[in-house]
Amino acid sequence: MHRFLIAASLAAFVAAVLPARAQTPPAAPPPPPAGPIHVVVYVEINPDASKESVKALRAYRAGTGRESGAVSIDLYRETGMKNRFVINEVWKDFSSYDAHAKASKLAEGMKAGSFAPPDTRTHTAYAIGSAGPARAGDKSLHAFTHVDVPPPRQAELEALYKPLIEKSRAEAGAVRFDMAQSPARPNHFTLIEGWDSAAAMQAHAASAHAREFREKLSPILGALYDHRVYKLMK
Repeated sequence: MHRFLIAASLAAFVAAVLPARAQTPPAAPPPPPAGPIHVVVYVEINPDASKESVKALRAYRAGTGRESGAVSIDLYRETGMKNRFVINEVWKDFSSYDAHAKASKLAEGMKAGSFAPPDTRTHTAYAIGSAGPARAGDKSLHAFTHVDVPPPRQAELEALYKPLIEKSRAEAGAVRFDMAQSPARPNHFTLIEGWDSAAAMQAHAASAHAREFREKLSPILGALYDHRVYKLMK
């Protein structure tokens, strides 16, 4: 009898709770991010198909630059790894970027000549300066670095960023030193650097503030500090 009462009570409890849970409305989707959208697209092509793939990338750049809401789109080629590229796009707002993303044929156009689908990272502005337009054919170098930490360490990372950004922008040879943040994973950032020469980039890496940043960042990193250097393409 005692076991029967326990079983009956448990059944009644489950019957009362499950319908209530089933009737709970799903959570509303988060609102789209506000402000300009900064997009970084990593592309890795097959060297055997490089001519066709580069042509497709340039065509994508040209077509995207004519779309409504496109603020800028730059194409870079990695130094030392000629089959790797990055596309840096800026859109005036999320709706214009979303319309572009839904209609984009980049992945389809690159499929035959690439090792993997394009890796697209969308961001909002975290610390974006007023750099002038990049110029192809000069001696400038550009770096894109993915940085992430576990969510509980995000505040520590942001505390490290502020002095790094301020001091780096004041260095000789600095073209830009910007930070963009993932709205979906706010503990993920992309650091975008521009330097007028290889010597300026190397001097920055050896500076006291850059070395201090890397030293303090190392123990809290959530993934590899993925730093890649590029040249702007014509």
